[in-house]
Amino acid sequence: MKNHKNLSRRDFLRTLGASAAGISLAACATPAGPAPAAAPGQPAAASEFTFWFPWQPQGEFLMKAFNDAELGVSSKWELGEYDSSTKIIAAIAAGNPPPLAYLGRWQTTDLAVRNALVVLDDHISTAKTFKWENIWERLQKDSISWGKKWVIPYTTDTRALFYNKQLMRDADLDPDKPPLTWDETREMAIKLTKQDAAGRLDQIGFTPSFGNPPVYLMFLTMIWCLGSDMVNEDMSQITITDKGEEAMIFLKQLMDDQGGYEAAVAFTQGLSLAEGIDAFSAGKVGLAMNGQWVLNSYDQYAPDLEYGMIPGPVFPEYDIHANYDGGGGWFFFKQGGNFNEAWQFVEHVMEPQTFLAYAEEFEALPARSDVGAEWAKKDARREVFVATANTVRWIPIFAGVLETLSFLATMFDNVLIGGNDMATELADAQAKMQALLDKHNAYPVPS
Repeated sequence: MKNHKNLSRRDFLRTLGASAAGISLAACATPAGPAPAAAPGQPAAASEFTFWFPWQPQGEFLMKAFNDAELGVSSKWELGEYDSSTKIIAAIAAGNPPPLAYLGRWQTTDLAVRNALVVLDDHISTAKTFKWENIWERLQKDSISWGKKWVIPYTTDTRALFYNKQLMRDADLDPDKPPLTWDETREMAIKLTKQDAAGRLDQIGFTPSFGNPPVYLMFLTMIWCLGSDMVNEDMSQITITDKGEEAMIFLKQLMDDQGGYEAAVAFTQGLSLAEGIDAFSAGKVGLAMNGQWVLNSYDQYAPDLEYGMIPGPVFPEYDIHANYDGGGGWFFFKQGGNFNEAWQFVEHVMEPQTFLAYAEEFEALPARSDVGAEWAKKDARREVFVATANTVRWIPIFAGVLETLSFLATMFDNVLIGGNDMATELADAQAKMQALLDKHNAYPVPS
């Protein structure tokens, strides 16, 4: 298989130990204005607009793809952000956001309540290169708040359970029989865990301190597997105490059986690994939830790695596979100007041929289901990710969600590292999250 350019890890939040969600500060960039008028007797210059994208290889790829099409408009890429919103909010406050930016989908409501976004319903309904029905239904839901469409999803990602076949053989486990349930996962994880002569971890079966979703966000995956969620359907009531204690009991037992969560964090974060190698491909983690972006690294840096991938484990009484998604989309800003040029750009990069080329280059799961199906045909390993694109779950999208997640992080660490009472920690986190949700739900509905 062709080796594609490797993407850096795109964890939604990078949280370790007792921590809250961090936001990094990036410099603001001023969007380009209209192109200057042509001199008399000279052909008019093509108009130019600026778009923000959080990673240079991808941003430059899309800029070139659009500019090479010679559509009478030129695009200019500038570095944006993804997991944070500091730069874009500062630009909004200063009155100079870009016309267009690719951001994480979770940012929809936080930006909409600032009256910063263009409502896209009418534009989407007349789009020439894609139809709303082309977008995975799961992503359609994430893009609509207050009954309006605020973002055009571009990429998504899902998770599978990766299992190291050689480590399974070494532990006298059948490498062709990976765990299908959470109880089987715990049993195999214990057998896959090894300690050195000093009693320190040298190999671990399964741990939230490696893979994706990272650390405390595994809690959300667990309550989803138990048929619950972080918030109710109309985003008015935090519900983590519904199945939260059951989820934390299982996670704590899983980690205690392997030496404890604190030891697992220290072990996986303390590994010294070669370029392109992670804890799984190094043979230090036997089972891991992760996304399709690791395939390129494994091909390039660990070509002899024997591994398999299946949908995440389930609790049999619910039969909901462990999974977690993410991804970003295109946001149009009211103050950014150049809407027509920016819209022409999005129409072009959403066109199937351009979209598929991007997905191939960067191992990105397309937000278009039809393009996603074509992308999966090019590598059989991708099917496990595409197959769950409409059933996967992600954090609920409401104004202030990032703030509320900091309380989940504290709860998770206080229980798994601090040994605090689960019921008390969950109730405290729910109360604080509810107070923030109520505050943000009191904001006027944006238009």
